[in-house]
Amino acid sequence: MNGQLSEQPLAELIREISAKSLGGRLSLEHDRIKVVTYFDDGNFRYAASNVRTLRLREYLKKSALISDADLTRFNELLPDLELRKQLMAQNLLDTNAAEQLHSRQVADVLRVALVWIEGTWQLDARSHLNEQLNLNVDLDSLLLEASRRLPADFIASRFSNEAEVITPLPEPLINDNLLPAEVFLLSRFDCPMPLRDLVAISGLGEAETLRHVYSLALAGLLQRENWKNTQAPRKAQPPSEPPSADEPVDVETFLERVRTAPTFYDVLGVSGPVSAPSLKDIYYELARRYHPDRFRKSEPALLRRIESAFARVTQAYDTLRDDRERATYDAKLQARRKAEQLAASTTKATARRTKTATEAEMPVADRAELQFKEGLAALELGQRKVALGLFASAASAVPNEPRYRARYGQLLAANDNTRRIAETELLAAIKLDPKNAEYRVTLAELYRDLGLKLRAKGEAERALEADPNNRKARDLLRE
Repeated sequence: MNGQLSEQPLAELIREISAKSLGGRLSLEHDRIKVVTYFDDGNFRYAASNVRTLRLREYLKKSALISDADLTRFNELLPDLELRKQLMAQNLLDTNAAEQLHSRQVADVLRVALVWIEGTWQLDARSHLNEQLNLNVDLDSLLLEASRRLPADFIASRFSNEAEVITPLPEPLINDNLLPAEVFLLSRFDCPMPLRDLVAISGLGEAETLRHVYSLALAGLLQRENWKNTQAPRKAQPPSEPPSADEPVDVETFLERVRTAPTFYDVLGVSGPVSAPSLKDIYYELARRYHPDRFRKSEPALLRRIESAFARVTQAYDTLRDDRERATYDAKLQARRKAEQLAASTTKATARRTKTATEAEMPVADRAELQFKEGLAALELGQRKVALGLFASAASAVPNEPRYRARYGQLLAANDNTRRIAETELLAAIKLDPKNAEYRVTLAELYRDLGLKLRAKGEAERALEADPNNRKARDLLRE
């Protein structure tokens, strides 16, 4: 099986291989540069290149783990895996050092190939990697990084249908690898919606929104309805019972209901409280009628729609059948309704000024202020992830507004993984408004949590200088 990278770039091939649990050797070539990757049951295993600077020997030279004299003892034509094996066999390279260095090299090989949009690819399912490797390669981060570097017109070409439904995960993963704008986009919707609606509410512009949707979908943080697949064969599945001749299956009605369903309850066609056994019966009945295995001989376009719809059915069932997950989901639905009401009241003044203007058409400063107020509303409802995305977008759009930077920094400070970023935001807010005691108190609390007691003491003292009656600053000093 083979194709052109202009039709299926490496990032999308990796996504499809993972989704279909494929294995084998995926070879790519662009301008006489070759890259070979290996997969096993959908999982990435290894990558190598014929580029000299991307060979293991060059990484060993730069790392100084092995002397040049020792390295020259080995044939320069040795494949990377064989070179590594011989070095370890002669105790010239220990296992941990080998794994760390090799992981870095493999990640760099992928970085090169992930931005190719010209060239060829070939997948050989019969070829497998015999070596047992333990590489630490953060594939999702590499996919995010690569998608940010692709040309805007190429990314736009990956979206041929503005009605394509984009589905968020029940609990989106927000981490250090996401840009503020990507966090913001995740916060803008918590139910499936057509791509054109997502572009309209994002406030980011069409090109930027498409880039972020593409990036987040590749990294598995949201789901697309229509990927351009290679029609690669899937792993063998258990045979399923075909529909009986006297049992009509209204597929289009099912697909439309799932596509437009605002909640998981609507996806499964239930309303109000429903027991776990009843949910199981409903899910099994839907599987009996609409499982993708029953439509393998259908047109490819229809099969992709059914696969996407049934994936959402399964997601809804997995969430609602678990009491704890259902309670969390119900709380999110209730909070979402309240947030929508608060957001609607916040935007009334803006709506009166311009009835036809969309958020994307608003001046940057006005849009940032609106996002900041929506963030405050979300924070009051306990939706910290939503608030984080809104504050991040406001701070990014208008970086000279201290309120935005301070609020963004305050939320970042609550997470161990983002406290260093929080320090940057809070310092920026203080620089913009040095007499604000509250900003200094927040920074002092951050330094205290980081164990930097002298810095915490200094900021608390400066907060008292700005506001001698600040109780938080006094408490911090006593602490």
